Amino acid sequence: MKALKKTSSVAFYHIHSGFQAFKKRLAQELIVSRGVYLEDFADDENLFPYYRQGESMSYVVASLCGANDLD
Repeated sequence: MKALKKTSSVAFYHIHSGFQAFKKRLAQELIVSRGVYLEDFADDENLFPYYRQGESMSYVVASLCGANDLD
């Protein structure tokens, strides 16, 4: 019988650090393209699915800001 494989702290670090980079880039994109702050639109819980699905920045920005076009 195989032992259950636990999520390593290294794997968690890579996911977490990648998400932080995604969030930082998104915040910069929102300020430059729309003149708004990320904190006004979403929190980590709402952003994480976009990150996990690998959505493009333009799609995420449009989704958060309610734009009809995806730039």
